[in-house]
Amino acid sequence: MMKKLLLIALTTCFMLPFAADAQAQWSIGASYEVRSEDPTNGFGVRIERSVLNMVPVVDLNFRAHFSYFNETSDLTRDNISISREIEAYDYGVALSAGLGLGFVKPFVGVGIGAETFDFSENGEGFDESNFHWNGFGGLELDLLPTIKPFIEYRLARLEGRDDVSFSNVGRFAVGVNLRF
Repeated sequence: MMKKLLLIALTTCFMLPFAADAQAQWSIGASYEVRSEDPTNGFGVRIERSVLNMVPVVDLNFRAHFSYFNETSDLTRDNISISREIEAYDYGVALSAGLGLGFVKPFVGVGIGAETFDFSENGEGFDESNFHWNGFGGLELDLLPTIKPFIEYRLARLEGRDDVSFSNVGRFAVGVNLRF
């Protein structure tokens, strides 16, 4: 009797991550992001909704995301002070597809969005908004039933930048998703 209870308990503990993940339809995530242009460091949030979960191995999601980057620097030389502040934020939507391979889920996706870039130096500056498309790929770890760490790389093509010329912008993100 004790062996049967132990076997049932171990089987339930082993299957719980898979059962919880199969029922997960929503995901909320947060990330620390590093990109190749100023400002370089920022934070992101995302919300995802599973749109196809009938196939056990393939996961198709619709995602909305927002990222914020900020950098301020002050320089004083010969009693002259220069201060500059750069802010950039972007938001968008995307479709992603993941492949559940046990404890690892690689994923890829494509999306569209907009980026706003604000630059000010000693009270004067400019701002600019641009449309972009992006492609991304990453890896989500299935270690706990609802908490899923991830890494992701996103490459975006910005359209309409006049004052700042970046045609392709890369970004690396490390974060965690809460799936429910």
